[in-house]
Amino acid sequence: MQTRGISAIGSYLPSIRVEKAEIYRAHAWALPGLKSKSRGWRSGARWDEDVVTMAVEAARNATFTMGRERVNGLSLASTSHPFKDRSSAAITSAALNLPATVFTTDQGTSRRAGTSALLKSLLENSPGQQLVIAAEKRIARAGSWAEISWGDGAAALVTDDENQIAQLTGWHSHHEDCVDFYWADGFTPYQGEERWIKETMLQSQVVPTVLAALEKANTSPADVDWAILCDPVPGCEKQLLRSLKLENAIPITQQLLSEVGDLGAALPLAGLCMAIEKAEVGDTILVTGFGNGCDALVFKVLQAVDNGGNAIESQMDNKRPIGYTAFATNRNIIDLDYGPRAERIDKTALSVHERLRKDITAFIGGKTSAEGAVQFPKTAIAANGSFSTETGYIDVCLADLEATVVSITTDHLSYCPDPPFYFGLVEFENGARLPMEFADLPTQGLGVADTVRMAFRIKNIDKARGYRHYFWKATAVNAGGTA
Repeated sequence: MQTRGISAIGSYLPSIRVEKAEIYRAHAWALPGLKSKSRGWRSGARWDEDVVTMAVEAARNATFTMGRERVNGLSLASTSHPFKDRSSAAITSAALNLPATVFTTDQGTSRRAGTSALLKSLLENSPGQQLVIAAEKRIARAGSWAEISWGDGAAALVTDDENQIAQLTGWHSHHEDCVDFYWADGFTPYQGEERWIKETMLQSQVVPTVLAALEKANTSPADVDWAILCDPVPGCEKQLLRSLKLENAIPITQQLLSEVGDLGAALPLAGLCMAIEKAEVGDTILVTGFGNGCDALVFKVLQAVDNGGNAIESQMDNKRPIGYTAFATNRNIIDLDYGPRAERIDKTALSVHERLRKDITAFIGGKTSAEGAVQFPKTAIAANGSFSTETGYIDVCLADLEATVVSITTDHLSYCPDPPFYFGLVEFENGARLPMEFADLPTQGLGVADTVRMAFRIKNIDKARGYRHYFWKATAVNAGGTA
């Protein structure tokens, strides 16, 4: 059996960006020391985005042209899973309309989780495709170093035993409970002294791990063309370039940190996606994951990749600046008083969700005959007036289809965590018509006859119980997705 390699890549970066200087200005009266971290931007997921929704978008971008018929495994790595006991990977798999037999795993509790998940998938001796996804939406305390430094986003890679674009040529992994940073449940993130991290931890953990990986790959440091190096505190990437003598390598990490922030477990995989998209055939890529140890992976590029508008660099350029107040409100750091209109009960009946789970999560409509009209939802009385049962419908997945705006309303009275509330009627190419919420409207807005695509989002959050109800919303075709 051929060794597994990477066959496709995809990423998702929210278009919302906050200038780090904006965060500094909001806290400068009390925390002037934040000025040293105020250069660049950070990405900020909207209120209806989380690890799951961003993972779905990244996976859709990775599999858009190749399909998902051969996917038999899905792993989702994150240190910010939305549930303590509800599988993020299982929700993601369902939203992608993968069979229930696909083996899903959730990985977390370390910023190294993304590279560890990728390495595990590459070393497995099994046929078929596996989706390896890393995503983060970490909520930090207002005014903290983490609030200004972190960012939100996701990256997905497909590993396969055929049709490879990059091949793993060497790796080494080292684990050690030497704590540079920790985040205990119920507490705020805590980081050790920066100089100690840069001068001691990286030299004792990252440097020997990378050198061992390069030796296994029969590659000298001078032969590395692209490097995704860990940078937990400012200056680490530069110091590692010098210590490892990577004089010919083009560093990737700082570009991500300055444009979208530290993506946590997703940062190494996002950097790997960027390097593959930029690389030429034959280039060597080094990627590291750091946190309670270090993973180092060396890849050889086999095919050039052109992801067009979905390339991670294009998503970095697609930024929509907002102010700090809007950013903090979207993350519930500032809890605005929306008045009586926000006093609503969003409890989800779990038994009802179970009955309609597939149709809701994967956005499955139906038709009663091969030539019949497509409708959503499936009802006892079909749209054509005939009687049917749920099993009497032919399934039609609407999630990956484009639609046309028939009508759109801007509502400033109804409650929405990110007002105003946009809703209207859309019509799909197959004739299905249904009311939808709209999300991520472009600056110029949407109008009748505009084309939209579907995006997996949070429909509502039960604030009393913490349950999240997911569904699909309509968004502009260029809003960071498969278009």
